[in-house]
Amino acid sequence: MIELDHIYNKDCLVGMMEIPEGTVDLIVADPPYIVSRSSGGTVNDVKKLNLSLFDLDKANLRDGYDIASFTEHVRRLQGDKINAYFWCSKAQIPEYFRIYAGVLKCKFEIICWHKQNALPTYFNKYLSDTEYCLYFHNGGFTHPATYEDAKTYEVGCINHEDKKKFGHPTIKPLPIIQRMVRNSSQVGGVVLDPFMGSGTTAVACIKENRHFIGFELNREYFDKAVTRIGTINSKS
Repeated sequence: MIELDHIYNKDCLVGMMEIPEGTVDLIVADPPYIVSRSSGGTVNDVKKLNLSLFDLDKANLRDGYDIASFTEHVRRLQGDKINAYFWCSKAQIPEYFRIYAGVLKCKFEIICWHKQNALPTYFNKYLSDTEYCLYFHNGGFTHPATYEDAKTYEVGCINHEDKKKFGHPTIKPLPIIQRMVRNSSQVGGVVLDPFMGSGTTAVACIKENRHFIGFELNREYFDKAVTRIGTINSKS
């Protein structure tokens, strides 16, 4: 039985079937990206890129996922009131828009995290200095309380400190996730993160007084997330 305020070491598609229909107020997801090995830089840049991609390969985070199939689980849990954030690579944006904006007729926002110290690989291409998070909603709660919370972009450095501390290659800054949770759910609401990683969404929910449910298939990251959440709870 799936309980609130727990992370489960299991495939999210299996776990989501155990959650009652219509009980998830918000989804915050950082699924596997589609990432290319094209570098467009110097030898040193290629080495840095290959190291980064090695980390993604190790975590099975580089070949994307089946967006259409996953959407069926989203619809079961949220019904007609879609309320979901999806971090994604540029290559995945058309498919998300085809399904969520096209088929499901959702309203949308494009949230951008602009990195000031991205890898300098720009020969025959632009810098990969922006990460995208697509917010789709159709009847779900969305109510930024301040001008700062309503901004659709964040400017900052790549979070090397969090990567080193929690050991996850695609960890997102906690303040950004807190803002998403705060803007698109109410106190006491239920937030699902199907790809929990090192536990950032759970920490955001604890800090913002929301309930969370999370799934993380990788045992190493699951253990780190559980430890991280335990540390936060012990300070509460």
